[in-house]
Amino acid sequence: MGALERRRALVTGAATGIGAATVTRFTAEGAQVVGVDADPAHGGLVADVTDSDQIAAAILTAGELDICVANAGISLMEPFLEGDVGSWERVLRVNLLGVMNTLQLAALAMPRGGRLLATASIAGLHGEPEASAYCASKAGVIGLVRSLAIELAPSGFTVNAVAPGQIDTRMNSTDLETTSRREGVPAAKLLRAHLNERVPARRLGTPEEVAGVFAFLASDAAAFITGEVIRIDGGELAG
Repeated sequence: MGALERRRALVTGAATGIGAATVTRFTAEGAQVVGVDADPAHGGLVADVTDSDQIAAAILTAGELDICVANAGISLMEPFLEGDVGSWERVLRVNLLGVMNTLQLAALAMPRGGRLLATASIAGLHGEPEASAYCASKAGVIGLVRSLAIELAPSGFTVNAVAPGQIDTRMNSTDLETTSRREGVPAAKLLRAHLNERVPARRLGTPEEVAGVFAFLASDAAAFITGEVIRIDGGELAG
């Protein structure tokens, strides 16, 4: 019997990367999982996390939940002095307000409490050049999770986040290509330099490794863990 047997879970941003790996891992652990994504090509429920009606409809389809993973997010590589309110609003609406929207509506579908989980980033724990909107949005997710952990604990909820570092996802690859074009340096060279200079493990993490931490946080083994932000970064911020 899997660690999540007879649990019902909803995962946003489920089409690719960490979200897809989490759906696969939860299913393997015995959970009934509903994957949600804004991309209609992903084969699951289609919903925009910034639209309360769409997320509410997805949760209604999923039924009474035990676990929610607010994973949907977007990135933006943009020099701060070249940015504008519009680009910031888009990132914050998806990465922060989308998480708030998802967790709030999911909690309302958990009358006996449950596990509320979110994807943050090590970018929310330290600064990164030309990623100010993304860093700010993920720092906001961390603050939200810590606040909800205190507020909702008496109602039977645990609220935690994972903070991935350099993970082998399409979004990270796209950001790397953006930096490569701007700096005129091959993407492979930039990645190797980053891993060698900043990541003690000297490799990219995998979506499956992040999904494994989500599975632990959703399991009974993590019943007394709340308000935590678990870094999955190969030691990048250990120093």
